[in-house]
Amino acid sequence: MNNTSEATTANKKAILGLSMGHFMVDLYASALIPLYPLLTSNLGIKLSTISLIIACGHLFSSMMQPLFGFFADRMRHRTFMVWGLVMGAVFIPLTVIADRAIFMALCLLLGMCGNALFHPQVTSLVNTFNFNNPNLSKYMGAFMGLGTIGYAIGPILSSSLVEKFGTGALSYITILGILTAIILYFQVPKIPLSTVSTVRENFFKIMKEILGKKTFLSLIWIAVVKSGVSISFGTYAPFILKERGFTLSQIGFIVTLFFILSGISMLTSSKIEKKIGAENIIRLSFWTILPLVILFMTTIDKFPILAVAIFILTGYFTFLSVSVTIVAAQNLMKEHKGVISGVMQGFSWGIGALSLAPLGYIAEIIGVDKILIIMATIAFLTGFFGITKDLREVFKQSV
Repeated sequence: MNNTSEATTANKKAILGLSMGHFMVDLYASALIPLYPLLTSNLGIKLSTISLIIACGHLFSSMMQPLFGFFADRMRHRTFMVWGLVMGAVFIPLTVIADRAIFMALCLLLGMCGNALFHPQVTSLVNTFNFNNPNLSKYMGAFMGLGTIGYAIGPILSSSLVEKFGTGALSYITILGILTAIILYFQVPKIPLSTVSTVRENFFKIMKEILGKKTFLSLIWIAVVKSGVSISFGTYAPFILKERGFTLSQIGFIVTLFFILSGISMLTSSKIEKKIGAENIIRLSFWTILPLVILFMTTIDKFPILAVAIFILTGYFTFLSVSVTIVAAQNLMKEHKGVISGVMQGFSWGIGALSLAPLGYIAEIIGVDKILIIMATIAFLTGFFGITKDLREVFKQSV
């Protein structure tokens, strides 16, 4: 009994540490969002150019996550967890002081590479420290939710610091990230040897197995659409708000509230899932985005405060299904939790971010506001056609 109690305490301690690290890493990941218009003007580059840079950064970082997850599955060390956080803390703030586009792109790439190192290992560790725990969805929701809340605070923190003290002020959060990495090293227990994968399949064989299953493809597509909506909204909404006369700090505050609602949705998703089921929570998430975006666009000029409130509410529904899909994917291949985590968070995020490259050019032709409508429509259709018969069976078995 005492051993069980001690194990439970250790597991909760691990979740707390992992969630704290996730909070900080995602804070760095979003810190640049409200600063994109500023970077565009400071560097003298076009919207399409910065869209391409952002897309390439997300793509490189995200495509590396399954590979980093592959190595993480075979490691007892928490190297990726610690150094991933340190890289984000150092290089993301350097992005803002770049005086050339190539230097900005390099710092962005290295910062996002730290993000890629961090996520697969820590997401798999949430499962590792709660193996066969009936509350896994709850803990995964808390872990994901706190990360998203960190993602939410990033824009308001960065925009406030830059507006008051200049671009160099972001170096202050570098110190905070390094201190968090040190705390994380002592807070999270060592990885149990029994959970380290001994499967000798190579990385490409595992990826082929994952991408060859219809169930995984359904889950990946759902994650890709969620990522595409989130990234496009976070990237282009600041331009829409700036055109309507909102200040840098106001834009940062609005984006922050958008992602705070996203984090709250993941904290509450397990309770909603128990009431309506995993399939319906995905539908609820994707069917509500389009009408909310239409309301946002039709009210932004005459009723800007109402429009902003509607936009912020959209954040809640955008992320509602995240923890449901991640847990479902991990449970399908427990021996490759790191790879699965990299695919569901990184690979899917990268594919979603890839949409920024063409969307930037399209936005210059038809307007930024139309981009939000396009992405919301894709999400709406995914609610109808994205949940396959095989995926429904998986959700039924997990009840």
